[in-house]
Amino acid sequence: MIIPIVIPARNEQDRIESTILSIRQMFNYSNIDPYIVVVNDGSHDNTSTIVSKLNCFVVDLKDRGYSALGKPELANTHNAGFEFIEENLKGNYEFLMVIGSDSTFERNYLSLLLNEMKDDSLVMCSGVISGFYTNPNAVRGTGRLIRKSFWKSIGSRLPNIYYAWESFPIVYARAKGYKTKTVYEAVMYTDRPPMKSVDWYRYGIGMRENGSIFLYVLLRACRTAYNINIKQSIRLIKGYFSKDIKHVYPSELRLFTRRSQLNRIFTFLTFRK
Repeated sequence: MIIPIVIPARNEQDRIESTILSIRQMFNYSNIDPYIVVVNDGSHDNTSTIVSKLNCFVVDLKDRGYSALGKPELANTHNAGFEFIEENLKGNYEFLMVIGSDSTFERNYLSLLLNEMKDDSLVMCSGVISGFYTNPNAVRGTGRLIRKSFWKSIGSRLPNIYYAWESFPIVYARAKGYKTKTVYEAVMYTDRPPMKSVDWYRYGIGMRENGSIFLYVLLRACRTAYNINIKQSIRLIKGYFSKDIKHVYPSELRLFTRRSQLNRIFTFLTFRK
């Protein structure tokens, strides 16, 4: 079995080697061959050189002149990796992965995810970052394992018109009746604390795009104020009411988002599990 992996990277010369070595250790533990594709997103450092010396495939993109972190066009970096896989593997794989360039893993991480994927209705799963809570169906962006058949059904690429592009496959899957899952036994690590580098204004735009109800956004802002600071929570709300919103999720997905959030709020307020 071969599992292709897309790793987007921009100026990651200090982290990328640890990530690749950890991936290989994880795959060796599961007796599976990794097919590692690093998308060098216009780095100014030695990211591309280091990756090449580690015998990985490299897709070098031109420098766009700025970091696209939190913007829709960052999806194009991921898509460049997906396109490379399709061109070279011709669909000869059952699963694929997306991994952040600053992530490392426990050796049994992949085997735990593959065991969950024995359930054919499960199309996407990931583990947890050590020390950080993840909702049961959230599926983190790094360490994400995706079933190819589902991936093909959404065009084998991420939408590049939404600020909430990374969560789009999860919402789409669940709205269509597929399962997504957080595997709490599968543990990974990251050099960057989750959500600390988020542009909360753009995050707010993404929540408006996906159909989030304002009460849910307000609760998210309160959590942001507690975990980060109140300035960022205000930026989140401003983003939600921004006039910069040009695209929204399909109506079916927006309706699913609203219903899911209302259910979570009701469960929280009534102390139900």
